Amino acid sequence: MRFDNPAWQQAPLRTGLRVLKSLVRKRIGPLRTVRVPYDDGRTSIYADLGTPMGLLLYRYGNRDVDIELAKKLLSPGDVFVDGGANVGLFTLAAAARVGAAGKVIAFEPGRDVRQRLTQNVALNHMTQIEVSAFALSSAPGEASFRTFDVAGAGLNHLGPSDGEAGSVELVKLTTLDAAIGAADRRRLTVMKLDLEGAEHAALQGASEILRDVRPHLIIEVEASHLARMGSSVADVGGLLLSHGYQFFLARQADGREVSLSRIRDLQAPKSGPNVFATTDPARVQSRGVRIS
Repeated sequence: MRFDNPAWQQAPLRTGLRVLKSLVRKRIGPLRTVRVPYDDGRTSIYADLGTPMGLLLYRYGNRDVDIELAKKLLSPGDVFVDGGANVGLFTLAAAARVGAAGKVIAFEPGRDVRQRLTQNVALNHMTQIEVSAFALSSAPGEASFRTFDVAGAGLNHLGPSDGEAGSVELVKLTTLDAAIGAADRRRLTVMKLDLEGAEHAALQGASEILRDVRPHLIIEVEASHLARMGSSVADVGGLLLSHGYQFFLARQADGREVSLSRIRDLQAPKSGPNVFATTDPARVQSRGVRIS
């Protein structure tokens, strides 16, 4: 249990009851998966109470600063790319923001977790979401993809994995330049990449988009994961710097306000793995995001 979660202060009785109910429901197969409100009720999502994420969603709801930042930067009609969509936390929130006239392209190569993603998309009747089974990389092809059970699906990854648990699937690879057509590029505003070490490869496969479109990026930059794929934080930073990107850490005060603090050294320790990168800080500020 997470007694530091704001839900305990905001609604202690309701939160306590949800915790007690979750302890019972997660042990009863037919009751383990439950539909819960998500994104302040704009959408719904299936919470699997046998997983840490499902318990979080059911007990407390989910408020993530990077998701809130993405929503700030998106407008109706925009295109959002979700690389490593998992069950759809970013996908659903972005789809609600861009609306029926917009589009979300969600890449999720893991078969089981992708099934859960498509179930969440169907639950919300969101035709603006396109789910892709491709893994993002620097070139098209095929590769082994290590998958874990649903509780560990956020750790699914490409690349060497000797001695790890889980199982291996053969997945198809694509590049962002190949997967995002001209019509979608014209409206592409934000890309999120959480690829467990394949972020540098995905950026290498997005040279045209980075050069011509320059979308805002929310990207995981985790040294150990990158090293597993033969790259580094310096590789990611150098590639993005060559396209004029600047780096920031997203913060949230009072549970609502999103702000950014500048990262001078991408390799310096930071509070979380995600980095926000943009070529146009003024455009970000115009969306009501404070930069310090």
